[in-house]
Amino acid sequence: MIVLIVVSIVQVFLAKTASLSPWKGGGFGMFATTDGTAFRHVRVFVEAKERSEELEIAPSQEMAAARAELFPSDRMLIRLAQTVVARERRYGRPVEIVRIEVWRTEFSPGFLNATNRPLRIFKWYVVQARDITQK
Repeated sequence: MIVLIVVSIVQVFLAKTASLSPWKGGGFGMFATTDGTAFRHVRVFVEAKERSEELEIAPSQEMAAARAELFPSDRMLIRLAQTVVARERRYGRPVEIVRIEVWRTEFSPGFLNATNRPLRIFKWYVVQARDITQK
């Protein structure tokens, strides 16, 4: 019983302060909201000399992207950025900066008009983190 109470408090706290989806964590409140993976999406951009473009999420990156959508913490976003850098390097494409945007679709009361709102915009500088990405 105590564990359930602790999990619920932590989950509600993270949902309110760290953009954790109510569908993640303990799942408390998940049926009272549309804030799940169906209404969140990730956009990934890479920058380097003579290169600035948005990338599609590759199949090998889908799990990391889904985790970043549900809980856009530094840790989850860095993991996704690392997979992006590793894939780009495998194909011989330069990357200096990875920018990850996590968006949530919200619906207005009454008319249910859908609007997208950024939850988190994260930049990861590859040059500073070279030791991490090459391990």
